[in-house]
Amino acid sequence: MTKRKKSAQRPHGKHVLWAAAAVFVGSILWSMWAETLLPLVRAGDTRAVWLHVVGLPIILGGTAVIVYGGIIFVRDTFRAFTDETLLQNYAAIKAKQASGAMRWQNAKILFRAWVPGLRWLGLGFLLIAAGGFLINL
Repeated sequence: MTKRKKSAQRPHGKHVLWAAAAVFVGSILWSMWAETLLPLVRAGDTRAVWLHVVGLPIILGGTAVIVYGGIIFVRDTFRAFTDETLLQNYAAIKAKQASGAMRWQNAKILFRAWVPGLRWLGLGFLLIAAGGFLINL
């Protein structure tokens, strides 16, 4: 059994990342309140306030879905490059001994890896579009 440093036994990096994320989200929420909702409340535009109260969280949710989709896209792309068939085809392509079928096979492997992430990215885009439509009514 290897001995670990005391600092490695209790990692603080996770707590720092969560704190940074909380500060980031808090600053976005504060900005939404101070720069968007409060002026609408002061102007007495109740309809616009309610549209923004509904639309802005949808936009934030869409942004989170896009980030998640990007993570899925990158993760699955890296996983695709561990596929034995893709690696063999890639070696043949580099050696200029590949057929068109090998290139298409690699394209199919990558496309299958990209589809889940692209779905999440598309969903995030649709949520942002829907939220943007609501706040601009």
